[in-house]
Amino acid sequence: MRLISNGSERDLMITTDVFIAGAGLAGSIAALSYAKSARNVVVADPFSYDESSKFDYRTTAYLQPSKLFLELLGVWDFVKDSAMPLDVMKIIDASGKGDPGEIKSEKNFNSSEFSDLPFGWNVKNSLMRTTLQSLIERQSNCKLITGTRAVDFISRDDAAYVKLSSGKTVKAKLVIAADGRNSVLRKKAGISVKTHNFAQKALAFAVTHSIPHKNVSTEIHLSGGPFTLVPLQDHYGKPSSAVVWMDKSEKAAKLIDMKDKEFEKEMTQRSCSILGPLKLASKRSLWPIISQIADRIYSQRLALIGETAHVVPPIGAQGLNMSLADIKILSELDKQYPDDLGSTYSLNEYQKNRIADIRKRVVGVSTLNHISISENKVVQNIRAFGLENFFQVPAVKNQAMKLGLGYS
Repeated sequence: MRLISNGSERDLMITTDVFIAGAGLAGSIAALSYAKSARNVVVADPFSYDESSKFDYRTTAYLQPSKLFLELLGVWDFVKDSAMPLDVMKIIDASGKGDPGEIKSEKNFNSSEFSDLPFGWNVKNSLMRTTLQSLIERQSNCKLITGTRAVDFISRDDAAYVKLSSGKTVKAKLVIAADGRNSVLRKKAGISVKTHNFAQKALAFAVTHSIPHKNVSTEIHLSGGPFTLVPLQDHYGKPSSAVVWMDKSEKAAKLIDMKDKEFEKEMTQRSCSILGPLKLASKRSLWPIISQIADRIYSQRLALIGETAHVVPPIGAQGLNMSLADIKILSELDKQYPDDLGSTYSLNEYQKNRIADIRKRVVGVSTLNHISISENKVVQNIRAFGLENFFQVPAVKNQAMKLGLGYS
């Protein structure tokens, strides 16, 4: 890539093939993908990797297609020893009569019924971030700029121009907006979104427990949202799991402020004690739950990926896996049309290849969340009945498992 000076340092123009706004997991994976395809890449992010990883206690379950893509990029070898296989998905409905903690129905879905591989592999976000940073730093054709953000965007037939908060401008054939659900680039391109606020928040943290998880990922449904336990490697010799606890915003605000002992009692009860008493093994983080979808996922010289294009509640490990599907399609199109990087034709192909699957998953996960939230006894009974009977139909069960694994 070339640095073109028009005078002072603030007037420097950076010319590159691909510019990526946002160095989160999606943006970093996209950067590595294009760099390994011999494209010159510039990535800008307002935070440093250390800052963005510091308070991230979340994990991501990488489904089979995502793991395969990360293997092709040479990422998986660096995280595989810490990745926890997820062999079984257990879904529990705890909306029966009595105190929270009473199991009404439960079903196990074994990956062996569909594949020789696990459903997915759970990896700490902090580990994946540091791994991606290290791999990006090894790419001589990829430049990461931290402490700056994209603030303006103008597109032309042959290139796009992105103004950075530092005062510099980036000229690129293709701009990728990975700057999150409140994307500046998406707004500058005039792309609108449809957003639904569930009046929920999610707490993320890690726990230890006395009963081994046996590589079983468990979702426990009650009004307010699911409580999900995802297996981790042992923590100082004790069985451990990552937890995502979704609940109404008011309840979540109280939970985040609880003293540890009170919180541990509350979360053990909410978990139906399926793994015994739960003990905190990390701090707690909190974020709002919405669903959101962009009306389109491209504009002239601009592609939207990740939460810039779509946001779903954290159910069924769909979020980042959808983002990797975005990046994979863009990567395939770049190989198919190497002379058309950022062209309207190639970006329209991206839209055609991704938009139907995105819409299907946003609607599907949002519907599941609506059902999970409901305090209506009729809806709760339908949910329990569906769990008990719906998936007894082999064709329905196989299709649901296929979609859940990230296949179209």
